[in-house]
Amino acid sequence: MRVYLTLLLMFVLFTITTYAQSAPRTVDTTAPSPKAAVSATTPTPEPERVVNKDLKTQIFEVKHRDPDALARVLRGLSSFEKGTQINSDRSFKTITVRDYPENVTVIERALTRLDVPEKLPANLEFQLHIITASRDGKNTEQMPKNLAPVVAELQKTLQYSNYNYVTTVFNRAQDGRDIEAQGSVELNPALTELNAVLKNNKTFYNYKLTDIQVGVDDANNETVQVRRMAFGLRTPVPVRARDGVTIADANYVEASILTGLSLREGEQVVVGTANIGNSDDAVILVVSVKKVK
Repeated sequence: MRVYLTLLLMFVLFTITTYAQSAPRTVDTTAPSPKAAVSATTPTPEPERVVNKDLKTQIFEVKHRDPDALARVLRGLSSFEKGTQINSDRSFKTITVRDYPENVTVIERALTRLDVPEKLPANLEFQLHIITASRDGKNTEQMPKNLAPVVAELQKTLQYSNYNYVTTVFNRAQDGRDIEAQGSVELNPALTELNAVLKNNKTFYNYKLTDIQVGVDDANNETVQVRRMAFGLRTPVPVRARDGVTIADANYVEASILTGLSLREGEQVVVGTANIGNSDDAVILVVSVKKVK
């Protein structure tokens, strides 16, 4: 009987062991697979960088102008292909260009023309000569030598017989600027009636030259252009009574000249004439200009 019990016990143990070995395995789907773990930790390689070997790099030295300003202009000459560039550096005063060789050559030529010393505005000295003219009376003021040729021409074209020099006003201005001034002068001796009555009265003047520019004319001659010139004069005129007797008092009469102006250095230009008091007397404005340091 002991033999049967021993055999039965061995059979049961054998059956349990066999069943345990043949039982199905359970798989944990939440755990990452070895392949997934490898792909998660391995970085994706970057695509191979394409280098355009046809491009040329050259550094240019800037001597006179602002490198940043020049670079903005030169970028318009770029081919704009991938890899091209135009960079500026103020510290080293350089411009670095990377482009096709033919574009680099064009940019170099343009830089040579643009990188030049900045032209300083010209200093100009204007001379405004005030002359009076009258149909009567005598020339009592000696005319400056430089104005004598002008007066000679005026005598041929105008109906005034007597010309007298009043004053010359000097003003300096830079190219691109304006001039504005005012002042007063004593009455001209040629105006005999006014001098007899109004010896202590003065004539007041003012003038303004707007937008002064140095340029060239059609013949390629350098000229000075004044877009607008305004000249004004306030002259005392005696007051007369109805019976024709002169009263020792005066009203101020205004006269003005308004025009554009173009003149060359050193030449005398008659800007215009304006009547003062009556048609027998007039003021004439002559302008000249020269460059000064």
